[in-house]
Amino acid sequence: MKVLTLNTHAWMEEESYDKIEKIIDRILAKDYTFIALQEINQSIEAEEVEDPGFIQPEGDDPGIRIKADNFALLIVKGLRERGLNYYWSWTANHIGYDKYDEGVALLSQTPYTAESLRVSNSDDYTHHYTRRVLKAATRVNGNRWNILSCHYSWWKDGKGRELFKSEWDRTRTLLEDDDKTSHLIMGDFNNEATLAGEGYNYINMTTPFLSDTYTEAEKKVGEATVISAIDGWEGHADEKRIDYIFTDNRKHIDTYRVVFDNENGPIVSDHFGVEVELTEK
Repeated sequence: MKVLTLNTHAWMEEESYDKIEKIIDRILAKDYTFIALQEINQSIEAEEVEDPGFIQPEGDDPGIRIKADNFALLIVKGLRERGLNYYWSWTANHIGYDKYDEGVALLSQTPYTAESLRVSNSDDYTHHYTRRVLKAATRVNGNRWNILSCHYSWWKDGKGRELFKSEWDRTRTLLEDDDKTSHLIMGDFNNEATLAGEGYNYINMTTPFLSDTYTEAEKKVGEATVISAIDGWEGHADEKRIDYIFTDNRKHIDTYRVVFDNENGPIVSDHFGVEVELTEK
């Protein structure tokens, strides 16, 4: 099984339509079972549309309708036109850059039920601290899977108030520690792996039944997913690993690969993507 996570940076990127095509090209070549996408934006003023592959999330989805320029919709439509069909879902987090509905998306080759969960303390749709996790529950070859697409806040805000800890605590309510459910938690965690005592350590401490695919991979190709100062990381131009794929401890991680980094695929975002190939142990 191959899976992918990518913070797309969507319409903030130059030549966005060209980058959509490059994302489509890689998905076609790799045939991912599941894909988690973050910063999936759509223009607030764009026309509302429907799509036959869209799965409306249950839970606390804020009810923002899909618009014609939804970044994930255009990826899915492009894939469909070239013969690869995905079921997909999207939930909105907040208004981005004063003109976009910004959210997270999930694509799956198998049908699923979708659930949206607000994990942030903030519930103000106009505030960028409002965050939701999108969950897909499905079966692959008879096995039960829970897949999450996540875009979290930083460990603390500029005033020293905790953000990520409570978001992860709420996320944990979607996870089951049993031997009958397989997990994939994918996305932009905005917490650097090398910072002791922060989000990465908190995940390992509170969910020991999960493994970081990077540390467990038999083969590693690349590490950092951000190599410059980006939005939210102003003044931090060093390399950072802040995009992750976690899975349950019963999986063998064959390959962890950083992609869309100009070595394994063209750069399409201010984040690189992460691709993982895994099997049951």
